[in-house]
Amino acid sequence: MKKGYVALVLHSHIPFIRHPEKEDSLEERWLFEAMSECYIPLIEVYDKLVDENIDFKITMSITPTLMTMLQDSYLNKKYNIYLKKSIELSEKEILRTKGDKELNKLAKFYNERFNNNYDIYKKYDYNLMNAFKKFDRLGVLEIITCSATHGLLPLLSINPETVKAQISTGVQYYIDSIGHDPKGIWLPECAYTYSLDSVLKDFGIKYFISESKAILNASPRPKYGTYAPISTANGICTFGRDMESSYQVWSSFNGYPGDHNYREFYRDIGYELPMEYISPYIDKKGIRIDTGVKYYRVTGNTESKEYYNREIAMEKVKEHGEHFASSRHHQINKISEHMDKPPIIICPYDTELFGHWWFEGPDFIYQFIKKSSEKWTSYELTTPANYLKKHPIVQCCSPCPSSWGENSDYSVWINSSNDWIYRDLHSCAEKMIRLANTYKAPNKLEKRALNQAARELMLAESSDWPFIIKNNTTVEYAVGRVNSHVQRFNKLYEQTSKKTISENELCKIEKLDNIFPNMDYGVYRSIV
Repeated sequence: MKKGYVALVLHSHIPFIRHPEKEDSLEERWLFEAMSECYIPLIEVYDKLVDENIDFKITMSITPTLMTMLQDSYLNKKYNIYLKKSIELSEKEILRTKGDKELNKLAKFYNERFNNNYDIYKKYDYNLMNAFKKFDRLGVLEIITCSATHGLLPLLSINPETVKAQISTGVQYYIDSIGHDPKGIWLPECAYTYSLDSVLKDFGIKYFISESKAILNASPRPKYGTYAPISTANGICTFGRDMESSYQVWSSFNGYPGDHNYREFYRDIGYELPMEYISPYIDKKGIRIDTGVKYYRVTGNTESKEYYNREIAMEKVKEHGEHFASSRHHQINKISEHMDKPPIIICPYDTELFGHWWFEGPDFIYQFIKKSSEKWTSYELTTPANYLKKHPIVQCCSPCPSSWGENSDYSVWINSSNDWIYRDLHSCAEKMIRLANTYKAPNKLEKRALNQAARELMLAESSDWPFIIKNNTTVEYAVGRVNSHVQRFNKLYEQTSKKTISENELCKIEKLDNIFPNMDYGVYRSIV
């Protein structure tokens, strides 16, 4: 007998990293790696489950920036080259490793994997959104939206028009791409504040995903904790992250990805083989980078890594998939004893964990879903929208402002390392609102400039840039992105205000930052 529900929610996001002005962009590889290691393997998993007639439900947010890039012809041409280069490298590796039986077997594994990736990519007409839309139509995948460029909404809310613009554009691009309204939204970084629910209501959003503290510290205190959604006064529901299931995957101490038999992320032939051999497959400037060919397993806390054994890793995946399913089974049994409605366990993760950081992650998802379909489990897989459809009566509470960042607050995205960003963002937002309020009937050139100014502001607002700066990774790139979008915005603002728009300059900017073809600058008009 089924006593409750489990909802697996994957948040899929890559910032807008399209760089046609560069011959070889390191940042574009972030997208290509995610396509090869996460999105295509997940598509293969979903197809396999459908072919096996396994009844399942899963939720994915696909952010508007990622949707745009997955459908962009320039980036798909670049990915095609990237994938063919991966296949070529794996063919060379088969020849290079022929004297080592164990290593040669791994080289053949990568060759088969890369070729399989290409077959799936081709099957969906070189556009992965075709696959996700298919699963949406089949009813096994619930795709939810996000704000336009993953801007951290509570930190932008000093200008309410900016929050409205981010959500409005995100919802509209979802409709343009998927063909129907989104039911739910992944608030960037799960960051919530009190003013958001009225905006979500205005754009037809039914629910959002939140950090556990948003529920546990809500007012009044929710009767069922994170095991049931709560509703704001405006009728927008929120589902809180379950921490028990989260720790089993995320924990750096005892999380599944750290198992010694899984593939080691930090050993890649791009850093280890002679430059004259590997140079065609790394950055053209000679910077050593990941190729995706990794021959070692985690092994343990040692530099002496052992070769990866795919068969043993797959046995571990079965074991961990069953353990995760069994844990949810026992959790539901225990919780349901104390509830007068079926509990729901929300398991939200970054999609990019599954396949990129944790190579076996998509296989784990397959094993967990397969186990969940068996009769012995006390739960069934669902999506938040399906749960609300079956159980529409929800306790009314005010969620606590929070995020899923460190300390559950916003400090990752605003601190001494990155607080300078917001002075520029707020200044540009005020100018954009002024433009939107002033230009009610622009001519064609003015309208193009206004729409491009809106794109530049939104791209500058991405939460990825302050996150990167705080974590001291590709800081120069993140700082450059903020500054370049702010500079482009200010140039467009000045030229539009003075009626000196340079069409040549505008064309160049439009080609670089071509996100959201149907952008409407009017979303920035003042809220009356």
